[in-house]
Amino acid sequence: MVSENYKNKIMESVKAKFGEMGVDDDTIKELVKVSIESLNEELEKIDKLLKSDNLNDLGFHTHTIKGILLNVGLDEDANSFKEIKHLFEEGKSNEEIIEITKQRISIFYI
Repeated sequence: MVSENYKNKIMESVKAKFGEMGVDDDTIKELVKVSIESLNEELEKIDKLLKSDNLNDLGFHTHTIKGILLNVGLDEDANSFKEIKHLFEEGKSNEEIIEITKQRISIFYI
């Protein structure tokens, strides 16, 4: 589950990004809600993959997280997920990929 701290970070970012475009508060709240739900779903899938040591779909799910974060204006956080997809191509071991992924997803629990 995404921490309250990170949920607040999402809310602040969405308000800053969409509020200046004139998007109303109800729409902003709904966007935040859907984004958090999507993040939680992806994090749950990643957690299962990491526990099973079956990393076949890990790149897909981390790429999805990157997209969610870009949509809510958290570009810097999103960029930290870009490299995970490429770790497979670089021939990194499963242990290295798991460790890097755990480091990246830790931002959601602080």
